[in-house]
Amino acid sequence: CHDSILSWGPVDLAAFRNWLRRRYQSTDQLNEAWGNAFWSMDLQSFDEVSLPNLAVTETNPAARLDFWRFQSSQVAAYDRMQCDIIREHSPGRWITHNFMGFFNEFDHWPFRGHLDLASWDSYPIGFVERFPFSEAERNRWAETSHPDIAGFHHDLYRGVGGGRFWVMEQQPGPVNWAPWNPVPRPGMVRLWTWEALAHGAEVVSYFRWRQAVSAQEQMHAGLNLPGQKELSQGGREAAQTGAELKAIALPKPGPSPVAIVYDYEAAWVTRIQPQGQDFRYFELVFRWYEAVRRLGLDVDFVAPGDDVTGYALVLAPSLPHVSDLTAQALAEAKGHVLYGPRSGSKTWHFGIPANLPPGPLADLLGMRITQVSSLRPGLSDKVGGKVSGAAIRWREFVEGGRAVLARFENGDPALVASDGHHYLACWPDEKLLTSTIALLARKARLKTVKLPPNVRLQRRGDLVVALNYGPAAWTPPALGKRILGRGPVGPCDVGIWRASGG
Repeated sequence: CHDSILSWGPVDLAAFRNWLRRRYQSTDQLNEAWGNAFWSMDLQSFDEVSLPNLAVTETNPAARLDFWRFQSSQVAAYDRMQCDIIREHSPGRWITHNFMGFFNEFDHWPFRGHLDLASWDSYPIGFVERFPFSEAERNRWAETSHPDIAGFHHDLYRGVGGGRFWVMEQQPGPVNWAPWNPVPRPGMVRLWTWEALAHGAEVVSYFRWRQAVSAQEQMHAGLNLPGQKELSQGGREAAQTGAELKAIALPKPGPSPVAIVYDYEAAWVTRIQPQGQDFRYFELVFRWYEAVRRLGLDVDFVAPGDDVTGYALVLAPSLPHVSDLTAQALAEAKGHVLYGPRSGSKTWHFGIPANLPPGPLADLLGMRITQVSSLRPGLSDKVGGKVSGAAIRWREFVEGGRAVLARFENGDPALVASDGHHYLACWPDEKLLTSTIALLARKARLKTVKLPPNVRLQRRGDLVVALNYGPAAWTPPALGKRILGRGPVGPCDVGIWRASGG
């Protein structure tokens, strides 16, 4: 669960020391890797290693990153152990695990080798309170959720599951654990269900069947009213969706045109040393995903180092450490690639690359970064050229760049390009991000649809599903033959088409 992965007991310390012995072999190599000469941190023995916490001031970031890697590997090893036991003693059964929303405390990608499919717990309204939205955004999406919260995680866990995923727990009404727990607007439980199916879910399972009348979770809704054999509003919408499904055969999901590289270590690196208080990796990735989805484009999430040759557009919102495998995979991309701030800024051991950031990407992009600046709230730096808007939160100082597509107000490069590879040297505001993603989509020759902020399109095979999170009806463009609904897609409603030629 949240804040439960990093454990700080004596058993953890002993296991961490053994992990470091196997990894580094000698304290000389460990001292060199961690830069322990600084602040007189040299170790003479692995038994001198302490947990990277409870220090008077900042602990060594390289040690913290290794400790996070160690703890993450423990979670993966424990999962693998359980899977091996089940397969030995109960063969022929599928195995899954339900992951969570906005959860970056361990690396999920290794689980592709253990599980038959991934699952996750979808609480779209509850997660509005987990994400650092503005108060205006939270109020806007309080009773529906933001239209990308569920879709973001469907796509991520489809990737973690090797192309297969379930929704293990779907929110059926108000929950009990968020700071505020509003009732979803009528239609939203049905919409969330169809949304999951549109993104490729094989199963949507609701938590829970009947609301309990006592104990800790008594305020968490179910498909039936508390203690009653009577469907709740969410239960009635689930029943309606089930009836609709009987008439619609769901095709197998296909690949998306856009890939986003999701790097759990990037979340750890930027949390260990944010350099700017509001630099949050998961928030940056979410906003890039939102910009793509507002253009009506489908997304696959991929791990660093995955083959991306089949994608027209590849996005790496931030990729601090670029391994040799990842660098090679990105260099071999046949589509256009966009890198975001801090990409290539760290070595494996949390150092600054000898050739300066973007490190392994420098030759590919023909540039280097000499300084970075975190911008406190209220500060920004205008950007103009092929794209326009402003840098907020984070701004980098670029030297070189084979083709400069946009510049900061003082003339420094802001967006550079080289043979299909692009680098955006800042945290972009909404205008700059929207125009940058739109530019890359045009360069990749992708067919886009400019959608209202509250509407999303998702394709599953030859089906096109429209989801309206907003308060007003939406009139869609020609999408094919309508097989669910008619006319405009109403508020909190769903429309489904079979694409022309399908």
